[in-house]
Amino acid sequence: MKLGINSPELTAPTAAELFRKAHDFGFSQMQLNYSSVYDEEMPASIPESGNREIAAEAARHGIEIAALSGTFNMAHPDSEVRQEGIARFEKIAASSGGFGCELVSICTGTRNRESMWAFHPDNNSPEAWKDMRSVMEQLILIAHKYNIFLGIETEASNVVNTPEKAKKIIEDLKSDRLKIILDAANLFQKGMAKRENVKPVISRGIDILSPWIALVHGKDIKEGEGA
Repeated sequence: MKLGINSPELTAPTAAELFRKAHDFGFSQMQLNYSSVYDEEMPASIPESGNREIAAEAARHGIEIAALSGTFNMAHPDSEVRQEGIARFEKIAASSGGFGCELVSICTGTRNRESMWAFHPDNNSPEAWKDMRSVMEQLILIAHKYNIFLGIETEASNVVNTPEKAKKIIEDLKSDRLKIILDAANLFQKGMAKRENVKPVISRGIDILSPWIALVHGKDIKEGEGA
């Protein structure tokens, strides 16, 4: 097992400082979010010079870029927002080869217009699933083009909010480009965050999704009635 860190957990003014900090904490891998080196997570343009600097600093500090963050709201109710997300995602996918990175994380999205991490009651609707699936099909084409894999994460506030739904979208689309990023904390729905549920909830998620797990996130969750 290799230990890594999600880059937004580190505050650094430059790429050099970002990878130095990761190295000094003892990590050997990183999931890179462009917001750590630019002003936004999904930049409209990514300069080649910037990518070369990132790759050089990662190598200099012995940090492997194991994944890139390519999350946007794949189920946003506005189709223009979804299409803009796809266009920006492709720029990130195109950058992956320069880092030797094959995994790009995605967000199956929400009908919430304000935040792609916030729940909306329409997330469970057939229309939300249809929109998300349509975007996923387009991302698979991009994944083949750049020889990358898409990391789906089960998120309680998103359209794919259970391990069963994650399994369903992978099996329905029948693409070897779809993988799982398992974040155990995000397997817990509202009201499930109790000590007695920890082992069965996590074990069930692993049992269902184990054939596709490519990366694992580790974080704690607060016990309580919420999520």
